[in-house]
Amino acid sequence: MPPFQILTIARLTAKKGLPTIYQALRILCDQGIRLRHTHIGGGEDRELIMSLIKKLDLESVTELLGTQPHEVVSDHYRDADLFVLGCEVAPNGDRDGIPNVLAESMAMGLPVVATRISGIPELVENERTGLLVPPGQPAKLAQSMLRLLTDEELRNRCIAAGKKQVTQTFDNRQLIRELAGIYHNEGLGPGLRAGGRGHGAGG
Repeated sequence: MPPFQILTIARLTAKKGLPTIYQALRILCDQGIRLRHTHIGGGEDRELIMSLIKKLDLESVTELLGTQPHEVVSDHYRDADLFVLGCEVAPNGDRDGIPNVLAESMAMGLPVVATRISGIPELVENERTGLLVPPGQPAKLAQSMLRLLTDEELRNRCIAAGKKQVTQTFDNRQLIRELAGIYHNEGLGPGLRAGGRGHGAGG
């Protein structure tokens, strides 16, 4: 039962489109939807995002956890009802390819809403393995988030197809190593240690 648990794992940087996510959360709250949003990941825009959260009066329903170890990230994947990512082209032209956190979410059976940009549609097929919206459009993002939270048939279909897509696209052991390497290179976590498991959080 609500409040719905919504998760975002991404660096606090312009190309991740975090303001669009928080504006979408405000829209859902104004519609009377009970929710909690958790963000995991560090980055240079932390103060900017904290100011936006305060401006939108979302402090009581959101939390910024910063960088977290693999075990904590995994717990949040398991507890969440929805994963959302708002990637866009940054003012300097920077953009994502296919954020690995989308593949990880889908592998964990967590339905995803993301933006139709760069390589994301190669992994997230709209209405089949998740929902896609144009970048920078919080109203459409909010609408798609609500659909995946409340439409059980759509939700179950996307979860099943998403798991299958990731299984077909990625070798799981290789995916884990690639994720760990990316987290390590972006300074988000310790990476994969010899003989052990672990990664931080980011996209």
